[in-house]
Amino acid sequence: MLKRNLAILVLAGTLLGGSAYAWAQTSDGSPSAPTTQSTSTAAPTAQQAGPRQGRRANGYLKRVVHGDLIVRGKDGFQNVSYDRGKEDGVSDNTLTITRPDGKKVSVKLTSDTNYKGVKDASELQAGRPTLVVSKDGNALIVGQRSGDRNGSGPAGQQ
Repeated sequence: MLKRNLAILVLAGTLLGGSAYAWAQTSDGSPSAPTTQSTSTAAPTAQQAGPRQGRRANGYLKRVVHGDLIVRGKDGFQNVSYDRGKEDGVSDNTLTITRPDGKKVSVKLTSDTNYKGVKDASELQAGRPTLVVSKDGNALIVGQRSGDRNGSGPAGQQ
């Protein structure tokens, strides 16, 4: 029973971490996590057919605003927090976001913080959708979509 629960937690952590990374790498301005298309030659399902092909809604993941996870790290398992919201700003190396449920989350940006979708803290922009994975109040991963690849800047995005 313990192994099964542990496996489920590791799978959930991997799924959320991978989704955070993939979300930060997209530039279409949609709040849902991107999906990948299967390379099989089977006919598309009813869910894949039509104008939404390739943009299936990930019902559960697009609703997640906060999670306390146990993930496998270099030195064994560790507790981390996942938060999603709009960035309020960065001040004194502290990033503050407001989650959709109205709660404010502040995390310290350190030299160990990894950035997804932006190069570093100087490229983070207030008002933009932001993902944060943190441990003990220090940001481990910060994801924010960079500017639109079609030439328009952040002003045209949500």
